[in-house]
Amino acid sequence: MRRSIIPLLIFVLTCLSLVKPAEAQSKSASLQPGVTIENALAIGESHSFTITLEEDQFLQLVVDQHGIDVIVRVFSPKGKSLGEFDSPNGTEGPENVSLVSVTPGVYRIEVAPLGQMANAPAGRYEIRILELRHATDDELRAGKNQEVLKARGLALLAEVAGSLGEIRLPQTRVRAQLQTARLLWPSNEKLAAKLAADAVESVKEYIASVETSDQDYYQTYSLAMQLRQEVVQVLSPHDPELALNFLRSTRTLADPNEQANRWDQELRLELSLASQIAAADPKAAMRIAEDTLKRGYSSVLVEIVARLRSKDPELAAQLAKEVVAKLVDEDLTKNQEASNLAVNLLRLARAPVWGSPRSIEPPPLQKPVVPLLSEQEYKDLFEKALKDALAYKMQPGSQYSAEWNATQNLLAGLSAMKEEIKMFGPDRAAMAEKKLSELITTSDPRNSVWQKLQQLLNAGSVDAALEEVGKAPRESRDQLYQMIAQKAASTGDLARARQIVKDGIQNPQQQLQALSNIEQQAIQMEAAKGRIEAALRGVSNLRTSRERAMMLTQIANQIGPGQKRAQALSLLEQARSMLGASPRVENQEQMSALLEIARAFSRYDASRAFEIVEPLLDQFNEISAAALVMNGFGQEIYQDGELQMQNGNSVSNVANQLVQTLSTLTPANFDRAKAGADRLERQEVRVTAYLAIAQQAMGLDENRRSTGSVQIGSRTMIIRQ
Repeated sequence: MRRSIIPLLIFVLTCLSLVKPAEAQSKSASLQPGVTIENALAIGESHSFTITLEEDQFLQLVVDQHGIDVIVRVFSPKGKSLGEFDSPNGTEGPENVSLVSVTPGVYRIEVAPLGQMANAPAGRYEIRILELRHATDDELRAGKNQEVLKARGLALLAEVAGSLGEIRLPQTRVRAQLQTARLLWPSNEKLAAKLAADAVESVKEYIASVETSDQDYYQTYSLAMQLRQEVVQVLSPHDPELALNFLRSTRTLADPNEQANRWDQELRLELSLASQIAAADPKAAMRIAEDTLKRGYSSVLVEIVARLRSKDPELAAQLAKEVVAKLVDEDLTKNQEASNLAVNLLRLARAPVWGSPRSIEPPPLQKPVVPLLSEQEYKDLFEKALKDALAYKMQPGSQYSAEWNATQNLLAGLSAMKEEIKMFGPDRAAMAEKKLSELITTSDPRNSVWQKLQQLLNAGSVDAALEEVGKAPRESRDQLYQMIAQKAASTGDLARARQIVKDGIQNPQQQLQALSNIEQQAIQMEAAKGRIEAALRGVSNLRTSRERAMMLTQIANQIGPGQKRAQALSLLEQARSMLGASPRVENQEQMSALLEIARAFSRYDASRAFEIVEPLLDQFNEISAAALVMNGFGQEIYQDGELQMQNGNSVSNVANQLVQTLSTLTPANFDRAKAGADRLERQEVRVTAYLAIAQQAMGLDENRRSTGSVQIGSRTMIIRQ
């Protein structure tokens, strides 16, 4: 759900605890219709529930989160994992699970904290059955036709593969080739390898064609770097050596950023490759990491150490030792990558060792834990980092610099390690805190107010924050009052938030915008908590149709989870009615909202979803044709007569939304989804839609984090939340 510098520092336990951890290993609670079970849940716990299902039953259950973000896992009667469910609603709101029991028996539902970070607070949750009934024909068909659907997806891929060379824009062609290769690799390695090779040649040709004197060189250089990275992502699981050779053979373009170190970016690309292959080939990852370490630093090294740690602890410890040996001879304040690497390695070395993320298996107890760093190595690195940071002297009147930033990062990171700084530098802890404060204040006096205000808000003290605002420069206060108002709104005190805005913000336009932001924040909070009726009432009170459409776009995917089918459909129809009766739209905001509502409808009534989408296909054709005529009179939407699908222009944004909506409808009706794609007049858009439909048909919906693939027997039912 969240991306961090060290994404693998995740604790995963297997204690299935309902009353006591010791009892949970052999005992679980039974779910019954009409009965809500409420439990407290903390990091390190995992609660298990069972339910007996007959053949062809439809089960919908909901887990309401209260102060803790959970993940829900489903297991078959034979103990096979059927899928994981997690919606992007944070620590409040429902997690919805639906499945069809093609195989009768006892199913197990597991509820566990998401991420298992050590400092995450405990919370509570409620679990209950919403519906338990015989599955409808559509629901059964979705589960039983998956093998047929997958075969049709593969056939569509093979058909598309032959036409990819007709796409002129290299960025669109390469991405289509890579996506097709990735999807085909498990079933047709020969064709997949050919498509990947074609993509490699396309990137090389593109790089060779780039002129450094071109006025758009910055954009072309950035695109080349992105395409190189995408090629490596597809090649690395199958041929990491080829991926590495590709990277090194395409280092021909000069970095247009004069202040940037070109080799820093190359190091990151190679280390990204090493990180991708660390689990499958730890020795190859180690070779790449050691080679890059000879040439420079990158904080990505920590990610590789973390991945190696779970696969080959000895290799991880060896790499960590080599990193420390080099860092202790470096002035960490003069190299920002080195300073980041030092702090992150210190953090990682103190993190407990567990299995892979989201695993329900315990770490193998028979294997001794290999320490990442010895106590002496850890002490040497910690003291080196602290010494360099405290030795930095900022010249009076000097402005922000890379050295200043590296020092601030060091001090912030070390100061957060309370236990370690007591152990290795107790006499310098206060010095570090003081110097960090001086750096922030000296670089910009306003920062001290911002920092104090942020600390007060994090502590939940709105009153103290209001007192602090008076110390800020007059020109900064409007923005600070807006921050405080948002904090008050986040606690549910909307009346207080509105009053803070009215009393504090002097600029009329900023005041109006701040009040609008509070109303939208309230709507999002209601939707996240599953209170959709209240959220829709809030939407109806927004000032303009554009604001209403934008908010519906944001909350549409939250309409339905935690509710019965009839209620979900009623709420979706209510949302649809807020956009007017016409099947056509008046602006891009309405287009986005309708497409998101259609995707939400696809969970319950695919026919209704198609009714919404299909008129928009014709309107998109009109829009894209008009944009071609207007190209160059404003935004560059087309290049060489083709729509630029990835540069964020308004037409490509609509195109990509249409594509994703059609792919969402694929499991319900493959023929109708493909027929919709057939109607798209632009070849580059049509091909993109075909690929998305094929990917969805094959059960590989990788673009939506809240999608679970629930497999029942040998059949698969795609469940979306």
